[in-house]
Amino acid sequence: MDEVDYHSNDKSKVFFGIKLGKNLSIFLVCLLLTSVFWFLNAFTKDYSTELNYPIKYVNLPEHEIIVNDLPRFLAVEVNGFGFKLLSFYIFGSLDSVDVDYSTGIKKYRKGGSLSIIPRTQLKSIASSVLPADIRIEGIAIDSLRICTDPISDKIIRIRPEVNYTLENYYYLKDSIEVAPKSVLLSGPTTLLEKLHELSTQTISLGVLDKSVTKDVGLNLPDNFSCLTKKVRVSLKVDRTTEKEIIVPIDITSTKNGNTVKLFPQFVKVKVKIGLSDFDKISAKEFRFEVNVQEIELTKKYLKVKLVKQAQGTEIISFSPRRVEYILKN
Repeated sequence: MDEVDYHSNDKSKVFFGIKLGKNLSIFLVCLLLTSVFWFLNAFTKDYSTELNYPIKYVNLPEHEIIVNDLPRFLAVEVNGFGFKLLSFYIFGSLDSVDVDYSTGIKKYRKGGSLSIIPRTQLKSIASSVLPADIRIEGIAIDSLRICTDPISDKIIRIRPEVNYTLENYYYLKDSIEVAPKSVLLSGPTTLLEKLHELSTQTISLGVLDKSVTKDVGLNLPDNFSCLTKKVRVSLKVDRTTEKEIIVPIDITSTKNGNTVKLFPQFVKVKVKIGLSDFDKISAKEFRFEVNVQEIELTKKYLKVKLVKQAQGTEIISFSPRRVEYILKN
């Protein structure tokens, strides 16, 4: 019976039918040669591919700016020998190509200027940055239409964009304040004429139980500029309370020289105000009136109208809504 050596030094393993160890170097050499032959065969053929060149627009009219959407890249279909294309990808450069406004075909455009760069010119621009043995098969666009506008200035009001809610028993004492209320905006004339207000960037303040002031940036449209980078947005918040005020009723005119006497002559007003303003609000900041020109013999009453109320107050109720009257000669 043959003896089995369990302490053999042969540690080679079988992997996919190949005995690693003795045959590993042979396998790797064969694999390398196969790859080289495949590579040489593949790259001796012609290939087509697409190159995307960043575009730089130059020689624009002085004091004018581009106002239409233009492509940022020039897509070019090219064809060439495999090795040439590979060499260009590895050692070449996809630097930006200059599209010259001044060399385009000029056309009339109301309010600004227009230059058309035709496909033939775009192809020539792309060819100038490609090796001679790489051919251009096509350009993705027919032409470039570059529209420009002169730059002008206009004062634009600011609209605050604020998200918030108020805690229970709190209220906003006044409208949201912005400082400055307007700014000087510079931009393309035709677009600036249509712009009447400029919004701030949106700020979210959550639930408020006190006044807040924040500096916030502006939402500037593309191609516009402004020396004012931020504005101050303020919200005045106060705890609410109620107050009753007795206000005399005013009579706007007389009736044919007659004297008018009202019953009653006062209005009781219940208002919602901020706690900090409780002692500041008085009857003189409200006005209620009746118009005796509305007197009709068939009616005994005149309607009471609210004409003026104190800033930062909310009318909960007032009474009476109508009053009796007597005409005296």
